[in-house]
Amino acid sequence: MNPLRYILTILSLLCVWPAYSVGPAIIPLPRSMKCSEGSYLLNRNISIAADSLPEGMEKEISKFMVFLSRNASINAQKVKGTGDITVSKDSSLPQEGYRLAVTPDKIKIEASTSTGLFYAFQTLKKMLPAQITAGKMSKSDISFPISLPSVEIEDEPRFSYRGFMLDVSRHFFDASQIKKMLDLMAVYKLNRFHWHLTDDQGWRLPVDKYPELTEKGAINHNILLSDFEAQKQTRAGENTSYGPFAYTKEEIRDIVDYARERHIEIIPEVDMPGHMVAAIHTYPQFSTDPESRRAIAAGIALQAAPDPDNVESHFTHNIWNTGGISSDVLDISKPEVITFAKDVIDALAELFPFQYIHIGGDECPVDAWKKSEACQQLKKNLGLRSDEALQTWFMNEIAAYAKEKHGRKIMGWNEIITSEGADRTLIKKIDPVIFCWYPAEQGVEICEKEGIPYIYTPFNGGYYINRSYKGIDKIGAGRDGSLFKSYNINPPEGRHCLGVQGTFWTEQVDRPRDLEYLALPRLIAIAEQGWTPVARKDYRDFLRRLESDLPYLDAAGYNYESHQLENPDRPE
Repeated sequence: MNPLRYILTILSLLCVWPAYSVGPAIIPLPRSMKCSEGSYLLNRNISIAADSLPEGMEKEISKFMVFLSRNASINAQKVKGTGDITVSKDSSLPQEGYRLAVTPDKIKIEASTSTGLFYAFQTLKKMLPAQITAGKMSKSDISFPISLPSVEIEDEPRFSYRGFMLDVSRHFFDASQIKKMLDLMAVYKLNRFHWHLTDDQGWRLPVDKYPELTEKGAINHNILLSDFEAQKQTRAGENTSYGPFAYTKEEIRDIVDYARERHIEIIPEVDMPGHMVAAIHTYPQFSTDPESRRAIAAGIALQAAPDPDNVESHFTHNIWNTGGISSDVLDISKPEVITFAKDVIDALAELFPFQYIHIGGDECPVDAWKKSEACQQLKKNLGLRSDEALQTWFMNEIAAYAKEKHGRKIMGWNEIITSEGADRTLIKKIDPVIFCWYPAEQGVEICEKEGIPYIYTPFNGGYYINRSYKGIDKIGAGRDGSLFKSYNINPPEGRHCLGVQGTFWTEQVDRPRDLEYLALPRLIAIAEQGWTPVARKDYRDFLRRLESDLPYLDAAGYNYESHQLENPDRPE
């Protein structure tokens, strides 16, 4: 970014600060923040007082002390009574809420849980110099005392669910990049990582009973390669393999622990019964047309790549290397397919010790089921009125299994309630959480009417943060992605809205730096959508705080779309 332009932008934004936000440039903006004169001077040696706190809160203090030592060369000692920083428990505060008071004399923090205390420390960290917060300042360059502004903050999130979804099927991102994104989520108080592990383009989840899923099902060919710096896209080549790429159990458990340390729950997704080509490629017997008879009858060579516009070509069972919706879906009339789906639930329950499992349910064409005698007989035996209701029955079978065997609840995309013919009465019985993406408002309307909890993540270029920016980008998906949209398409005020999610599909992104480039700074805007009361939000003030945060993103090594900030008055 041009230094002069940066300074001019800061000065122009200073002229329009809303009065309520003058002070530390905290993102997401706290529910209440009052600034006063003076500052607290943080010295090389400090004391932290905390009496009779629960184990989890004590652990957060210890983690903060390690941060101070490692990042700021500050030696912190625990004491009884009072200290430079005093931490106490206030059971009246919300689970994720906290109070933080910085005065010239002391720092006082109150929370009711370890999560609230964690977020209080996250806020306090962001008041430090950016390079210290990022852990990139040389100890010889740290100058004491470090000044912290006087401020009183009382804070809690607007929503309990504040999420980021990453698709690792279309293109694979390794454990180090997953952790880097989890670090970013923690800084901006996002608390749900939705991990899309399987799709038509690759299978990344280890399942003991089906070892070839992460061997044969994890290899693709001639994938799309993108370079957003050069604004060019190419194909890897017909004879170029991609993979096998999958996570080991050890890697997944390590990432689960890493997320937990940052108060982030992981929601694993295996999309079913559609978007299953990687599994069907590996085990063709799971297909509704295992012998590829429809492809052969249409004169399609079995080694041919599927053509999204030719339904018959889908039944070659070849893994897709492009986006689209495959009609080659699981044959849910087969007992071995139901067993397979339950085995996958077992694998997810073993690796992810959280309440929810996402089983997809989106974009499942019923074309193959309509032409299957076995599926039609199943529909008749079950007394179902539509082919779409077959999917409802399947989702119910899997949800019941997840609940009865593992005590887990399920999540799914809005098609399971918005598709014509879907059995909403049966869906309500499985008590799902619905992700409203398209048509998002129809999903919201049905969920509010039926009393179904939901997450708001509309597919347009606001919450689908893989979309490229039409003002600059010549490649990528949609070209309707903008920071303005991300910040200003507000989530519903409905009673059943649990929160928001920034969703990232990777058909057109294969490099970590391009993942970050497209996701940022829009994921940061989603974080504020999920945390800050709507009455406190102001786009130009957000830009002011975001500009102040760029040194942190630079120091921490994140790539981002700087041009999203260059035209603050342009709505796209």
